[in-house]
Amino acid sequence: MDNSKFLILNSQFRRDILGAMRTFSLLFAFIALVMLAVFLIYVFRGPADPLIAGGIFVSFLACLAPALLLLKPFEPPEELRRRREEARREREERRRSSNESHRGSGS
Repeated sequence: MDNSKFLILNSQFRRDILGAMRTFSLLFAFIALVMLAVFLIYVFRGPADPLIAGGIFVSFLACLAPALLLLKPFEPPEELRRRREEARREREERRRSSNESHRGSGS
């Protein structure tokens, strides 16, 4: 059974989900930035209750942690480089085979 169609669909799904994950993590990073601003404004504005200030700071950390975890690559750089090389080779092979099929049908 030919798995090339599955691999192409899987790589397309992977690209789609990575874009969604990146957007989601950037949203978390933005919320963390807002929480940090709220914390700093609350502390520097005047007398601050340490419990409330601590709660705001913990919520800043709670938003920052998923943002950092989702933005970092899940695989080591060598693995990413190897996958990119394989994808490049596959694209070149597909291009070559499509060029040969166009040449063959045109004769």
